[in-house]
Formats: sequence, C-alpha cells, structure tokens
Amino acid sequence: MRQSSSAVIRAPLREPVQIEPATGAAREDWTREQARRIEPPPLPQVEPSRNQPAMPAKPISVNPPATLACPIISELERWIAGAVQPAAMRWFGSPVAEIKQISAYSCRGMNGNPRAHISEHAFGNALDIAAFTLADGRTITVKNGWHGLPEEQGFLRDVQGAACDQFSTVLAPGSNVHHYDHIHVDLMRRGSGYRTCNPEAVSGDEIAARAGYKFAARRTEPSATGSLVARRLPRPPKRQRSAEDDDRFPDRALPLAQPGEDGED
Repeated sequence: MRQSSSAVIRAPLREPVQIEPATGAAREDWTREQARRIEPPPLPQVEPSRNQPAMPAKPISVNPPATLACPIISELERWIAGAVQPAAMRWFGSPVAEIKQISAYSCRGMNGNPRAHISEHAFGNALDIAAFTLADGRTITVKNGWHGLPEEQGFLRDVQGAACDQFSTVLAPGSNVHHYDHIHVDLMRRGSGYRTCNPEAVSGDEIAARAGYKFAARRTEPSATGSLVARRLPRPPKRQRSAEDDDRFPDRALPLAQPGEDGED
C-alpha cells in the first residue's frame, strides 16, 4: 500500500531554545527577568482567628474509663469538640482536660429500678457526666455548679443545650430526683423521632444574667469557678452583759445614759 500524500509527519517536541542577548545592559535585564520567573512566590502566613481560640490537640480523658457503643462515642467526640471546649474557653479561658463519668455500660433498668424498662446504659448507649476538670486544675461539678457561680451555670447550660441538639435524650438537674448530680445523654431510638431535653435548654448567657452576672465582650480574664468556696464574713461578737447592769434595763446589755449621771465634767 502507498501512503497518502496528505499524511503529515510531526517531529518530536523539544524544549524551546532561549537565546541570550549579547550586549551587557540587555544581558543584565534578561538575567533579572529569568531570576524573577524562577523564584517561587512567598507562601501566605496562616494565623489562628482572633475570634476563635485555638483548641488543644490533646484529647480529653474520661475517668473512670467508660465502656460505650461506637455510635455514642462518635457523638460524644462531636459534642466535646463543637460545644464543650468552646464553652470552656469562653467562660473560663481554659480547655477541658478531663470528664468524670459515673455510669456508662451497666446492665440495669432505668434509674436503677429492676422493674422498669431496660436502660440505654444496658446497651452501652448512654453516659452520665458528673464533672468537668479544666487544664488549669479547676473542676466544675454538675451537682454544685448547676446552681453555683454565674459562670459555672452559664457553662453547664451551654453544654447541656448543645447536647440536646445531638443526643435523643438529655436529663440534667431538675428533670427528676435521680439526676440531681449529673447530665445523662443517650441515643435512644424512638419510632416517633421524639427527643427528650429536660430541663428545657436555656442560653448560658441568660442563666448567668439571672444569677447576677452580665457576660460582656469586654470580659477578657477568666474568673474563678464554684470550686472556690465563697468567703463568708465573720459574725460580730455577741455583746457581753456588763457587771454594772441592773434589773432596770433587762432588755439591754448596758444601761442608757441618764441626765446628771454621766460622770464628772
């Protein structure tokens, strides 16, 4: 067979040849231009946002160690990263380092009643949280902090409200007598899709304001938590009855001054 006369044979591609100028001034301009093309542009500086404090990379420890099902573990991690840590930084200026739990997997009925419906704890699908310990050593307990100092109340209400958005059941102090000292979270499946959030979620700012503390943007220093007991002023000493008192003044510790009997001038 004979090749068609319209066929085109292409030569292999080669790198373009750059011709350097021969004169001195032109050569210097050409060298600077080549150096500018070769030098890579500087990388942009990445800095943390001033409005959002950087979260610590160290994970939070749960003590005592808890046995839990996989679904609730992932939800707990989301809740801690998205709600607990930001709330701790906002209210206390320090991240949470440890969570104290008082019940995880436990084969029992609801509220420990053997005659009640099976608890979500029996499936490893629930966790009872009693306290949060900050990286600086301060501890916020649910039992004392729920009605404690304003910043403790604000923090606990914020984390409880965020939990109501992620878990199907959230029970905190005020829900019933069994949850006076912890926050219960679980992933109970209900056919209706109903969620339980008891007590009703309220903004931490609102709760703190009710407690007499106005949380404002000017606040920059972390305040003390309820782990520091409020100092009470000592009572004044009880007045002792004078030896010179008589029966004329039975209701008074000392007699009243009488005209002409105030002593020498």
